[in-house]
Amino acid sequence: MGFSLFLTFKYDLGGQIRDAEALEGVLTRLHGPPTPDPALLRSWNLSYLAGHAPIIRHTLPGGEVDLGGIGWHYTRQLQLFPWLGIASIDYRLSPDEPVIDPLPAYDDIIDWKNRDYIPYLTEMGALGTSLAGHVAIEPGTELDLHTGIITELRAAVARFVEPRHFLYAFHDFRICWIVDRPNITDTTAQQLLWLSDSGDASEDAVAEFFRAGTVEVASSGWSTVIRALELDSDYDTASVLGLLNLVHTHWYACQMWINAHEVTDPQLRAGWRHPDRHILSASQLALAAAYLAETRNLNVMLKDPAMLRVAVNLEAHFEVSKHHETAQARLRALESYSRQLGDYRGEIELRRFQGLFAVSAAASVAALVPALAQVGFSSLHIVTTIVPLAGVWGLFAVDYSPLRKAVTRRYHGRSGPAD
Repeated sequence: MGFSLFLTFKYDLGGQIRDAEALEGVLTRLHGPPTPDPALLRSWNLSYLAGHAPIIRHTLPGGEVDLGGIGWHYTRQLQLFPWLGIASIDYRLSPDEPVIDPLPAYDDIIDWKNRDYIPYLTEMGALGTSLAGHVAIEPGTELDLHTGIITELRAAVARFVEPRHFLYAFHDFRICWIVDRPNITDTTAQQLLWLSDSGDASEDAVAEFFRAGTVEVASSGWSTVIRALELDSDYDTASVLGLLNLVHTHWYACQMWINAHEVTDPQLRAGWRHPDRHILSASQLALAAAYLAETRNLNVMLKDPAMLRVAVNLEAHFEVSKHHETAQARLRALESYSRQLGDYRGEIELRRFQGLFAVSAAASVAALVPALAQVGFSSLHIVTTIVPLAGVWGLFAVDYSPLRKAVTRRYHGRSGPAD
């Protein structure tokens, strides 16, 4: 196997894919026939796939790039996760000559992908004025690696998705180093895991390898190392990469929802418009039922004990559970805000009703006075008739909540602890 790199980039498609079969025809016209998944029947529960479209795979054109002072050639694959509405662009890079020090390649990877990523974010309007000045790239060095594919893909899938009211523009990428066991020491492995020449010297940061068939795997979450123990380890390597991709997709789904809803101070002061409340409620339902329910359920998806063990280990290193809890906390905050918004809207409607009632009741009382005079009621009888009606009118038409709040504040102030 020698030495190679695996890079995976996740992007939001804007919603769950409703009709994966119809979409497949569009993707075939764009990128050729789908690529079969050798682990599908062996590792996935058919009961899960019966209700969820399987991962869609298509091979993309490859290319060449200089990284770390040497040439690399790469292959690419597009993967779609229909039940999450997420696309993955995966690169497998192999060097044209032996790699002595692999870390310099990482800095070049960041520059390489950003020359595609930054113009894309600028076009999406996702950077903002302040950030755009800090991350601008040199004019004329822009690349079109895969963001053009993502933009084209979003347009192609638009009629096949259940759209959300937002699109998360940012991607997330991870790196995996794939090496033969004799070609890498534990020290070098730690350096690759922490993307640093010195590694991370703290004891709790030392990542341990675990066995996965014919390979060993260690991960820091952001970087993963696969060490081949035998010459024929391609199948196990591909299985681990597939699981890494799945776990990363779950992490990205949580990331997408964590960053999707930002309730700002102006919104809190002014209150969202009534239609926004329905959008917020729909988003909560989608977040709870369709997305967060699909993460952290690897036992439901997978049936291969060995692969499940690898997936659980990777999930722990990616800290998917912590990310899931953060997304859940955001959901609870949205629910609380939605209730407050509902109470506020209810109070506004009540005040509006009180105003209409006051006008109607006042008009009725005013019309009653001459009517009573015409039938011979004395002034005393008219007064004794109108006053109770006016009292009832006052009970319903006047908003006493400010007075109640003032009395409550005064009471709490007097009953507070003495100095």
